[in-house]
Amino acid sequence: MEYVAIEVNTQTATFRIPEFQNFHKSFTLPPPTTLMGLAGAAMGLSPGKTQEFFDASIFELGVTGVSKGRSRDLWKYRKLKSGGYISDIITRDVLFFNTFYIGYGSEDKKFINSLLSAFRSPVYAITLGASDSLARVTILEEIEIAESNELTGCILAGNIIKEVLENSNNNCEFSIYSSREPICYDLPVRFRYTSDYGIRSVEKRGEFSFIGKPMKLNVFKKGIKVKDVFIPLFRLGQQN
Repeated sequence: MEYVAIEVNTQTATFRIPEFQNFHKSFTLPPPTTLMGLAGAAMGLSPGKTQEFFDASIFELGVTGVSKGRSRDLWKYRKLKSGGYISDIITRDVLFFNTFYIGYGSEDKKFINSLLSAFRSPVYAITLGASDSLARVTILEEIEIAESNELTGCILAGNIIKEVLENSNNNCEFSIYSSREPICYDLPVRFRYTSDYGIRSVEKRGEFSFIGKPMKLNVFKKGIKVKDVFIPLFRLGQQN
């Protein structure tokens, strides 16, 4: 397995939770489809072609990160209604001064080389969640394969609370937390497109856990380590 790791820094970012419409509530981290879209933009691919690129390989990806602040923005926009355009407003979450460490892994060297080339010289400007959330991307050269059961500010595949409780009899100490905000989400992992830039609909979903505060698990997660930061990786791709 070979890997690409990048550090992404932005002043602002927003990742709308799909179920929220009038109020654009944001995830704390970019979800899987955003991680793929970021790579697609760097390669200059349309949304449809980006999905085809990732469909062609078995791959892993993951993200760890932190934001220094969070606020809400009143956003005015124009929408089509009854044959004309009208003005409307929505409120959206905005994350401020963000640092994300993102990893991609595959046994396909062509896949990895395409990502490396794209992140070195992106075709399109890299943004995170909104067209004005411009990102600075840095390729990280020193990558270490690792595993850990102490995690913070990351995404895991599956329902981690359920997994920890199912393994509670393995005599390992663990420390998890509850929150008013959901930890586990059912998210799109694949779309059906009418054309490369056309209307899309969700074709497949997957379960993911967003860990904020530190957790000590009774199971170990595999991933990579960059700049003393552990990025747990989860697998997507052809096997799904």
